[in-house]
Amino acid sequence: MLRGRHAYLCACRLHSVDAAIDCWGGNVIVDDKSQLNANRPVAPIDLTEGLRCPLLGVFGNDDENPNADQVNRTEAVLKRLGKTYEFYRYDGAGHAFFNTSRNSYRPEQAADGWAKVFAFLRTHLVT
Repeated sequence: MLRGRHAYLCACRLHSVDAAIDCWGGNVIVDDKSQLNANRPVAPIDLTEGLRCPLLGVFGNDDENPNADQVNRTEAVLKRLGKTYEFYRYDGAGHAFFNTSRNSYRPEQAADGWAKVFAFLRTHLVT
């Protein structure tokens, strides 16, 4: 399963993707262009026009990568381009708040996030 930045990249580049989920994907927006190189030649946000499937975004408001401003800017691009997306943000949650083996795990936010993930998948993948 791809998540985060890689899911965003695949969804923008592979037209066979039926739905994508960006769980706290950092580096979708690249503010420091020195981070771009031969292995990472473009910021994923610059590929958004190619997004052809619905996108679910799940983010912690306390995350630093992506931070709240970057999530807002990603959402603005999706909206401007008329893409189908749903974004959910959680107070008191940082990066990887679904991960039960990390100190960042937030059970209440994770449970709600998982419910959103499963509902999104049922809507967009179950026929």
